[in-house]
Amino acid sequence: MKSKTMGVIVLMAVVVIGSCASVPKDRYNTQKGALIGAGAGALMGQAIGRDTEGTLMGLAAGTVLGALVGNAMDQDYAAARDAALYEKKVVYYDNQGGAVEAIPSEVNQQTNCHKVTKRTWKDGKLIRETIEELCEGEKQSGEY
Repeated sequence: MKSKTMGVIVLMAVVVIGSCASVPKDRYNTQKGALIGAGAGALMGQAIGRDTEGTLMGLAAGTVLGALVGNAMDQDYAAARDAALYEKKVVYYDNQGGAVEAIPSEVNQQTNCHKVTKRTWKDGKLIRETIEELCEGEKQSGEY
């Protein structure tokens, strides 16, 4: 009975904290990832361990994993944002042989949006290439 009560309390805490979080769409993924990972980890820990210790272990592991994934997303976004802002190529490296390269191209003067080619590298090999459009939020004309 105690373990079910603890699981319900943890779930309620995650829902309450998550509902209070109001963050911009493409930023603060580290915090969002930690929050989502904590909730999922606590639920999985409770389901597997069926006790408070399992819930807390799942909570801790989920928080760390969620934060790591969210941080990688933040760095990916930061590369594109910085390339558009400074109008020059930006490369971010990690300690595991990976890199994100962002190369700015044309700017749409009507919408004030920047196109950025983003390349993801792992161990010297190109894994993914995408083109993203980053807008500054203020329209320069009546249409997009």
